[in-house]
Amino acid sequence: MTDHGHGVHIPIIPDFSRQVVCIEGLLCDTVTFDEAKQRLLASIRETRRCNLVTPNANFLRLIRSDPDFRDAALASDLSIIDGMPLLWLARMLGIPVQQRVCGSDLFDALQADAGRRISTFFFGATDDVGERVRKRLSEIKSAIRCAGTLSPGFGSVDSMSTPATLDTINQTTPDLLVVSIGARKGLLWLSRNEQRISAPVICNLGATINFVAGSVKRAPLLFRRLGMEWLWRIKEEPALWTRYALDLVTLTSVLLRQVLPRAILCSAYRPSVTQLATARVRRHRRGEDEILEFTGAWTQRNILPVRAAFTAACHAKRNLVVDLDGVTHLDAMFLGLLLLAYGHQRRMHRAFSIDASGPRIRAMLRLHGCGYLLLAGPAASDTGATTQSSEAMGSPPIARKAENRPCEARALDKRPSS
Repeated sequence: MTDHGHGVHIPIIPDFSRQVVCIEGLLCDTVTFDEAKQRLLASIRETRRCNLVTPNANFLRLIRSDPDFRDAALASDLSIIDGMPLLWLARMLGIPVQQRVCGSDLFDALQADAGRRISTFFFGATDDVGERVRKRLSEIKSAIRCAGTLSPGFGSVDSMSTPATLDTINQTTPDLLVVSIGARKGLLWLSRNEQRISAPVICNLGATINFVAGSVKRAPLLFRRLGMEWLWRIKEEPALWTRYALDLVTLTSVLLRQVLPRAILCSAYRPSVTQLATARVRRHRRGEDEILEFTGAWTQRNILPVRAAFTAACHAKRNLVVDLDGVTHLDAMFLGLLLLAYGHQRRMHRAFSIDASGPRIRAMLRLHGCGYLLLAGPAASDTGATTQSSEAMGSPPIARKAENRPCEARALDKRPSS
């Protein structure tokens, strides 16, 4: 266990070296299972913040109807592909995703890590489940040590965020905080309280606490490998069928309206070496705003200047405006970094906005599931209606063109990055 002390503030530092992609509006790290595990262990060892997010098909639906949830889902330090449908969509689109990394499997791997003791606080479920978790972990050989459990009941995020609640968690100085109060409420609770939590690694792992307690049986390995875990979960918890039915409707809509048209367009057009070599990014400053102006075609082949530009802009700790009017093409990796910048700005309560007035770039953003960026502004509550129609309509963005006064210019290497 790392002794990081009660009340220690752990800084939030964006990492634009992350291998991230956008999968229909969701930010996902293209990491292997072992890479994800090692990143969590390193965060514990170095007392470095790691907000672990586990997107699945349910996230795909919720980000289209709930801006607050969407902002919380994008405010991550590691976002693993927890659901098989996201893996299937990525492969259909040719996005370089190596494997599914399930949050419950990751927790099991941490338990089995011989020689390491990880102090863990469990926030969620009932008092009975919490007691069973504590007893279970004390009886088996596990690297996970239960530092404490707390059942917050079924109140609001506000009622679960009292100083007394946070003190109860922080006084145990956990390495890992596992939240299990539902996907939406869990992410909103972490988003609200992240900067008041002393545990280096924080995550909402849903049913994991029930799996550990033995109150819910996990699907057999074959079901998980075939992407049929949802069917087993319905058997174990019949009330979940409504959620899965709604998720299926959204998944079908995304497949027909975004994924298939985008796959056809991608197969018909690929930017040339010359187009990639002539892409440019310029950084401007105007008042309280940092402005990044992109022109040309951007893909994983010339992504290095994009990483550098977003790193410099976010470290400036100002409002961020991203001008995409001159962009002719972008791929899932470019958008992954764009979502990372958006999530960090939201996480730090700073403004983020997009300049994209041309129909081509707006269509590209919508096909990638990122139409909501066109409506981004000072705060999540300012985006207006919380329905999918607000994203799909594509209202004109606030006109905030950068002054032609660069404070720093970055010219690209004319050789595209490999």
